Amino acid sequence: MLKMDHTNMTQTMLTAEPQTPEKNNSSGNEYFYILIVMSFYGIFLMGIMLGYMKSKRKEKKSNFFESSLLMSILRDM
Repeated sequence: MLKMDHTNMTQTMLTAEPQTPEKNNSSGNEYFYILIVMSFYGIFLMGIMLGYMKSKRKEKKSNFFESSLLMSILRDM
């Protein structure tokens, strides 16, 4: 039957890798990109929200005129 070896391979792998410091050559471009993408997303959502509110306002206004027209017709009878 096979038995598992319980040695810690993580420590062995870490010591085998060369220790070189990473250089950060970016000058904040990642943050600028995220800002641009989030701005476009926000503008898109605001457009959808305003369009929805405008359609609901028109619907409410048309319902008001229909109900007032109906009331005036019933009153004249």
